[in-house]
Amino acid sequence: MLLSKEIAVELNLTGCRLKQYTSVMLKLRGVDLTPEQFLLIDLLWNQGPLSQQQLADQMQKDKNSVTKLVDAIERKGFAVRNQNPDDRRSNTIILTPKAQELKLKAKTAGIDMLDMMLQDISEEEQRNFLMTLRKLSLNMSLATPDLE
Repeated sequence: MLLSKEIAVELNLTGCRLKQYTSVMLKLRGVDLTPEQFLLIDLLWNQGPLSQQQLADQMQKDKNSVTKLVDAIERKGFAVRNQNPDDRRSNTIILTPKAQELKLKAKTAGIDMLDMMLQDISEEEQRNFLMTLRKLSLNMSLATPDLE
């Protein structure tokens, strides 16, 4: 198999494995979130209230996908939508006290998951890998202008 094809296959499989791993580990730690919901809430924990468009941009997802994620975390009581009085089509997503209570437990679970995934991988290897991932992302962005 060509090396480039092998890399593409491994990237895809690793992405799928990461999603499965995260889902199982969150569930085992009693965190009632999917990996995507965790990412969305983590953005809100780190940055404060954001519009659905800002969330879509940062998560690199379309607005409809983010709407479904927001619907789900809203149903679970972790967030509320605050309608923009100047533009009724725009909502700001605000975390509830229930989400704030989950923060320490969820972030601890996230750190534990990362520690397990990265065990036996030196800091230098991690930095090189991150640099390579960023180069891959940049190359794809340059080749496809609508991905930026």
